Amino acid sequence: MIDEEKLRRSIEEHLENAEEYIRQGERHRAFIEFENAAAKLEAADKKDQLEQLWSHAATGFTAAEAPFQAGTSYLHLADLESAAGRQTDARDSYLAAANAYFAVRDKNQELWTSITQTVEKAIELSIALDDPSLAIELLYKNATIHYRETGYRFDAINCLERAQDLLTKVPNHPLAPEIKERLQELVDYES
Repeated sequence: MIDEEKLRRSIEEHLENAEEYIRQGERHRAFIEFENAAAKLEAADKKDQLEQLWSHAATGFTAAEAPFQAGTSYLHLADLESAAGRQTDARDSYLAAANAYFAVRDKNQELWTSITQTVEKAIELSIALDDPSLAIELLYKNATIHYRETGYRFDAINCLERAQDLLTKVPNHPLAPEIKERLQELVDYES
């Protein structure tokens, strides 16, 4: 049997500690407090509160200009929304995560890869939600990141080919000429 009052006090304590760490500029320690609170909520099977927690974390870290922690918080939130079958919310949270990661000043290869994986989840949900126009835009963005940042040219080609397939649903998409041109460049380069 879960002692609800004890759980509530424990979560509150983690949140107060997190806020104090954020004030002191200790983002990593603040994030650990959120993770500890999340672990307790998960163990108690409090999914709604878990979503609220990560939403609160994402908002707090965004306000504190801590984009990496905000992105990771949005990612946790998106995964929960996706598991709950709320596809539109999940897609929006994945995009918020990618945008937060994008705001990190010094991005390394690992972070660029995280960005593309997060955008890929938003692409899949956009396709599932029958929003080919947004999916095309996101595929083009991912292709550009693969081409310029990760160096994964085949992934860039794959994104552009998928975007081109979707252009059959949105033939007059504003990115259509760029997609065709970039795809041709990359295919020529690889052959």
